[in-house]
Amino acid sequence: MKQKYKITILSLIIIIITLFMIFTPGIAKHKNIAVVGSSSVQPVAEKLSEEYTQQHPSYKITVQGGGSTMGLNSIKKNSAQIGTYSTTLDDNPQIKQTKIATDAIAIITNTKNNLDDLTQQQIQDIFTGKITNWKQVGGEDAQIHVITREAGSGTRDAIEKLLMNNTNFKSDAIVQSSTGSLIKTVESDPNAIGYASLSDLKKDNNVKQLNVDEITPTVENVKNNKYPITRPFLFLTNSTPSNETQQFIDWTLSEEGQKIIADEGLIPVN
Repeated sequence: MKQKYKITILSLIIIIITLFMIFTPGIAKHKNIAVVGSSSVQPVAEKLSEEYTQQHPSYKITVQGGGSTMGLNSIKKNSAQIGTYSTTLDDNPQIKQTKIATDAIAIITNTKNNLDDLTQQQIQDIFTGKITNWKQVGGEDAQIHVITREAGSGTRDAIEKLLMNNTNFKSDAIVQSSTGSLIKTVESDPNAIGYASLSDLKKDNNVKQLNVDEITPTVENVKNNKYPITRPFLFLTNSTPSNETQQFIDWTLSEEGQKIIADEGLIPVN
């Protein structure tokens, strides 16, 4: 009898606690959104999620990098609500693409490099290994050290599509797993050349941004369609994202969200 009594009391306590958690204000369950993918998109995605969760405390948004390929795969595997992608993507009926910004990719060298300008053809020839010495393009007599991102990087993919006619980087190019580490490598090597998102270069980085075909990589030149190396920043979802996910994306495209994107050195879509 006592055992039955204990079980009844315990059941009542569990029911009361459950009802309390459901109906008591401030103990509502978080609406979780996982954002995974491009390390170039990651900084602006973090800024957007930070502001959005401040305005919407019931949301919990986690943002992580890993590369554009990881962003795409996370949507295919349903392991994240939003995949971030930093290059063009073929249409797929199972994946919804939302462009949130336009970005420029700058070609960067060490500040000790005496060159200020390269043509698109020269950059292609350097990255593929046809040009191996800086003196071949008007610089010092020194071997060129090409720094690139890993396969699967959206930034690398964009460079290969836009500048290299989908050819490969030279086999002895130095591979870095993030934009930050690539920039640091170029900073420390007087003979290095690499590339990075223009938005990543608004911080205090000790690198030189080269003109491409005499066009400076600036937001204004991207807006005017003068600078040639640009790519989209995409949010990827499944074809029917949840209401919570769509609301965050809609806010990103709103005037408030697009202002954050502009403040991060990107070109808004709205």
